[in-house]
Amino acid sequence: MTYPLGYLYPNEFADPLVWLPTLFAYSLLISGADLLILALAAYLFGRLKRAIPLLLTLGLAFFTVVLLGPLADLRNPDRAPLLFSHAQISPTEAHPGISLIALMGGVMWPLGWILAALFTLLYFSYSMYVKYLSTRNPLYKILSLGVSTPERYKALRPLLKVLAALSLIPLAFWAIYPATLFVMQTNLFIWRNWTLLPAMYFADTFVTATAAAILAAWIVGRSKLQQLEVPSLLVIHGAGSVAVAALLLIQIWLWENQFGGSPFYTALTPIVEWAYVAVGLFLLTFAISLVASRYLAASLITPFTGLAATIFNKWNVIIRAQAGMKSGLTFLEPNAEYLVHEIPMTAAIVAAGVFLAIVLTSIFPLEVRNHD
Repeated sequence: MTYPLGYLYPNEFADPLVWLPTLFAYSLLISGADLLILALAAYLFGRLKRAIPLLLTLGLAFFTVVLLGPLADLRNPDRAPLLFSHAQISPTEAHPGISLIALMGGVMWPLGWILAALFTLLYFSYSMYVKYLSTRNPLYKILSLGVSTPERYKALRPLLKVLAALSLIPLAFWAIYPATLFVMQTNLFIWRNWTLLPAMYFADTFVTATAAAILAAWIVGRSKLQQLEVPSLLVIHGAGSVAVAALLLIQIWLWENQFGGSPFYTALTPIVEWAYVAVGLFLLTFAISLVASRYLAASLITPFTGLAATIFNKWNVIIRAQAGMKSGLTFLEPNAEYLVHEIPMTAAIVAAGVFLAIVLTSIFPLEVRNHD
């Protein structure tokens, strides 16, 4: 069909939101993959040693429930087992091509989760035995996996390094999965032309992850901030914030250079306007991170500015960008009626990750001795 602006797809005005805000919820929980990446990389390179227990427990909690988002979005949770039993990970005559969703949900998620969970259990094994000796709780003895001496624990070091290295592969794919899906398997004009979306999404999720870790450290107690290496986390948080702001500004420049003065850029304008606000929020959290590195008490503000920046940016990328039509010639503001039913579900999915994080941090200690 032809309009004054040119050709529009027949389904341009039918249900403009392909993925509802539940996708936004699980995009936040993907920060669990980044927390696990931080923990595993820290173990491999001998950095952030005192923060590894916190990063592992938070990361595993969020990554465990990450599939609740897409299952809720698909509205078929009863068919969840089919994701693993009938994943289309290779082309067939009936179904040519490879489904990125099936590959990530049916292969990469279970692989990443099993490897990360096994690493976590082995990493905490001797600490669980020590906890069993003081409490005589049989659960802690089971979780010790028979590692009852420091010598046995040190003998696990080569295996832990192998598990850490292997785990990084599927977790890295998951860290950029949503952005890759948007670019590769959709026809929305804005996503198709968001060149730096995977890189920006990766950095943005690290900001979310470190914000969650810093906030968790404050919940544990102000006296534990140095012990949990909050100053080092602030450096990563600040670097990620600057990276996202820079990538957003470069992307805006690319859009202006390619589409400036055309109806296509007019359709991009609502996204660009929000992107400038996101840049300001990321630079604000970067500035607060610098102050907090000198005055640690200010680090309590950092998680809230960081989360505000990432939530605002992700909403712009995931929800508002879908209002850009496939033709790229117009932009429809997302209908508020979607939010009425979606916001409670979105909050419930995130709450599931937070609840599991509370459970795991109550079981596993946030301080592990003899981890070298």
